[in-house]
Amino acid sequence: MKTLIKTIAISLLFLAGALGITLGFAYLLPAIPTADIPVIGRLLLIIGSVVGVLAILLVRTMMLGHFGGVRGQIVGAGLVGSFLLVGMVVAGARAMFLSGHDLSLLLTMLLFAALLVVGVSMYGAALMGRRIERVRAGTARLASGELDAEISVEGRDEIAGLAEDFNRMSLALQEAKSREKEMEEARRDLIAAVAHDLRTPLASTRALIEAVTDGVASDPELQARYLSSAQGEISHLSQLVEDLFELARIDAGVLQLNLERASLHDLISDTLSSFQGQAQEQGVRLVGEVSSNVDSVLMNPPKLQRVFHNLISNALHHTPTDGTIALRAEPNGEVVRVEVADTGRGISSEDLPRIFERSFRGEQSRTRPPIDGASGAGLGLAIARGLIEAHGGAISVESQPGRGSCFRFTLRRA
Repeated sequence: MKTLIKTIAISLLFLAGALGITLGFAYLLPAIPTADIPVIGRLLLIIGSVVGVLAILLVRTMMLGHFGGVRGQIVGAGLVGSFLLVGMVVAGARAMFLSGHDLSLLLTMLLFAALLVVGVSMYGAALMGRRIERVRAGTARLASGELDAEISVEGRDEIAGLAEDFNRMSLALQEAKSREKEMEEARRDLIAAVAHDLRTPLASTRALIEAVTDGVASDPELQARYLSSAQGEISHLSQLVEDLFELARIDAGVLQLNLERASLHDLISDTLSSFQGQAQEQGVRLVGEVSSNVDSVLMNPPKLQRVFHNLISNALHHTPTDGTIALRAEPNGEVVRVEVADTGRGISSEDLPRIFERSFRGEQSRTRPPIDGASGAGLGLAIARGLIEAHGGAISVESQPGRGSCFRFTLRRA
């Protein structure tokens, strides 16, 4: 009801404006006496009102839509305009007392003009109808599952804009489906990797504890060694569960870190000290190159320590004996740039774009340790990226097979 009232109000305003402009033009014509202007105004008002009401009824009630769709509406609009011209001429002829001969001639010319209007309207309606039908056919294909459906774009009007929007929507749906497929594959890979990493330590822990409880390991020294091994396996399980929990928070977007001003130099020094023993056992040189003016930075020390642990563990997995792992940090404007570089076997160009994806471990994961240092389930680098981004920084990697890899990330300076 409100829409109908609004339509009537707009129509009345349009009618008043058209009538005002027409009468103003009539005043400027010297051939029309000023005394005839009010009569012309009443005549135009009556005819305009009748035609306006007719047009509203035809368009508002969608009566024209039942006769040929868009084609019927366009042709019907042309007919309404023709009837308006005929009505104006007939009323004007009666007001001017034209002879029957002149009126018949004028009506004949108007009939021809009306037929031409109808023909032009039908031609334009046919072109528009075909374009709309193509859009409709495209939506039908899309609804049936053909996400690669595409519509040819013709012209620059609203229908062309609709076709462009349809093509963008189709492309977005294809990309969404591709991402969904990739995520589903990643989910399956993650479940398989986690299941494998859970099964191995669980089986080892069970065997060790059963050996102790069944009396197989009766020697106290052997029992202590078995229990120590079981404790190590349980620690590995705890780390895996912690990684899964951390990654779940990152994926859900609920990871919020409390950043504080802290010394990056001290954190790097502690990290190098904690890994020095493992590096010496593997025959790997672990060096630090930290500029004196890197402090202080905004960070969450435990979480940033986790990033260093994951990256250095990853480097140790892939750096051979007599190799070098370098941890560097230097200021770069408003940020500090940190690098963890190694002289290991590197990462292939095919694996490089996916190295930060969860559960991704590369083609060599079947025969060598995974490209990941946290839990072996392919989570460490994904967690490192999430933690760096939670710090407001960015992480990237450069690598050449056979020459090593370099992981870089940034931190905001305090």
